[in-house]
Amino acid sequence: MRAPSSSQARPTRAAVSPSPLVRGAAASALVLALGGLDDPGPPPPAVVPPAAARGGAGAAALCGPRTVPEGAACVPLPAPGAPLPEGGAAALYGPAGARPGGAGARSQAHERIPRRPERPASAAAYAFPLGAPDQPPAFLLVEDAASQAGAPLPAGPVAAVGAARPEPPSWAGGVELAAARGERVAALKLEGQEGKAEVVFVGELSGITVATAHDVRDVDRVRRYVLLHGHLDRPGPGVVAGARLDAGDVIGYVGETGSPGLVRLHLEARQLREGARLSDLDPKRLTDAAVTVPCDLRNVLPLRQGASL
Repeated sequence: MRAPSSSQARPTRAAVSPSPLVRGAAASALVLALGGLDDPGPPPPAVVPPAAARGGAGAAALCGPRTVPEGAACVPLPAPGAPLPEGGAAALYGPAGARPGGAGARSQAHERIPRRPERPASAAAYAFPLGAPDQPPAFLLVEDAASQAGAPLPAGPVAAVGAARPEPPSWAGGVELAAARGERVAALKLEGQEGKAEVVFVGELSGITVATAHDVRDVDRVRRYVLLHGHLDRPGPGVVAGARLDAGDVIGYVGETGSPGLVRLHLEARQLREGARLSDLDPKRLTDAAVTVPCDLRNVLPLRQGASL
């Protein structure tokens, strides 16, 4: 038998074309892939401002990312993984409204409750724990008022910048009242307060400090406020933790403890956070931002006789 010639053409396999079904699926996938290049994706969730998110009867606000509701406000959270600075949670709040640091860690007023618009702006409208009943005290701008939370007091004397003035340079983080050494500091009954004030702390905070707690009616709820009286020379007679005070009772006497060289009274209001309990708290955490929020004093100070909203 004769072998086939090497030059003889070999049979080839016929090309198989894809079926119409396969071609249609491939075209659909291509169109979807090209369309996805310009697809912006789903819109981000809308962040509802706290003022617009308030519900009835004091319902909590609806808050955006990295915030948590606190009554009708949204409280910012620290960045994920961020270490707490010295001073703990109280030092998380930035330099706005900074004021002198005391013996303990003192929070900044970056997160604070501002003056309500219906409350008078001028200090002359309010009663304070010292000074003549018909005349408000003078206020000081303190040299180290820009210090950071928890910062130690300067080694030298603390000084006031400029003369005493009829209005405080800032209401953030409390005020510094000019006073004479040994001047009597009287307990206040805050606007809307129910019952007596309770002494919740006597000791070193802003120098010798007396803190009083006040239950204040706020529309449909009762809120608790803490009033701090700092740089005292000494507390008043019988002023100890647990004591109950009527308006006008002596809280203490003005001094310069914690502010060497400058006699003054530091007065500050803070609102207790919802769920926090003073009875279960280390008293030196009164100014911890996780426990209390700085509040504009004008929201709670009683109006002076003759003053009106």
